[in-house]
Amino acid sequence: MLKEMTIMLKDVIGKVQKYSMAQGRNVKANYPPVDPNSISELARSVEKFVVLATAVELNLFNKFKKPKSAEEVAKELRLDERITKKVCNALVASGFLKEVDGRYTLTKISKIFLLSESPYYQGNLIKLYMKTREERWNKLREAMKSGSLGFQRNHSVFDESFILAMAEAAVRWDLPRTVEALRELSEFKKAKKFLDLGGGHGLYALAFKEANPELNVYLFDLPQVIEVARKFVRDKVKLIAGDFTKDDLGSGYDIIFASDIFYRPHEELIRILQKVHASLSDGGLLIAKHWHIDDLREDAIAVFFDLMFSIFDEVDRVYSTPEFCDVLESCSFSVVDIIDVGKSYSPSKIVIAKKIVGGVV
Repeated sequence: MLKEMTIMLKDVIGKVQKYSMAQGRNVKANYPPVDPNSISELARSVEKFVVLATAVELNLFNKFKKPKSAEEVAKELRLDERITKKVCNALVASGFLKEVDGRYTLTKISKIFLLSESPYYQGNLIKLYMKTREERWNKLREAMKSGSLGFQRNHSVFDESFILAMAEAAVRWDLPRTVEALRELSEFKKAKKFLDLGGGHGLYALAFKEANPELNVYLFDLPQVIEVARKFVRDKVKLIAGDFTKDDLGSGYDIIFASDIFYRPHEELIRILQKVHASLSDGGLLIAKHWHIDDLREDAIAVFFDLMFSIFDEVDRVYSTPEFCDVLESCSFSVVDIIDVGKSYSPSKIVIAKKIVGGVV
């Protein structure tokens, strides 16, 4: 390692010397042909996120609903005054606080997304982002050298904080856009029995019930998830506790909705889809909303999501849209529509597939 660093240092020194000689002869400076800011900005984005996540963890934003000095907030939260002020300055630089005469207050984005009382609060999601970076992304180098580190199914990950994080992610775009896209479907208007499979927090189930009050809506998820969902849905949605990879789903559903639960190895996905097929009424619909990788640039966040899975898992879990449709068709579904409801931070596509019975759709 020392020898390699010595060679690298000599190379850098040699380049600097050539540059200096060129400048001395009034030769045009040899600047890089591309602006290096994109690389620097990546490093700064990591720093910005660490500051943001730390501020959320320490409940900093709730303290700035009214203008206050950093010292006042530091005393309230029992923090170091000097470091707290520098964190506040960094939050100003990032656009999350504004400062006037030594007093700090919230910007619009912070009022909407970082106040715990806001309906669009993203605090639990930010904490989850930090957790995955600490527990998963820090293992990337090891995985590149040794291969995937080994996936262990652990239902304890679906704790209340995770479920709340998923709810926060849904309300910012996917939930309203998905309901908007599906509420006018003739099949949705006529449906009587609806299953939100692996529906977690239950916000989709509630929204679909509101869009069609005649629906009998069921939410199926793990027992500990159902207990959290119960706080959201109360008695408006029927709750079923179980493991959809193993347990019976019920029957006679006109529509089964699945959001971000089919990131599964191919063989396991087929088994689940066969269970879904059996649970639908004849001609019933499966509506699946997921991230797909169809373009490496446009679907960049899904590309990184796929890589994160691969750090621990040797089996691919994120499909392209055509690959996913092929799996559906192999399980006796006919794909009838694909709706792009994505944003750069959530490149979701809705695949609508109809149950085929005896070769008839």
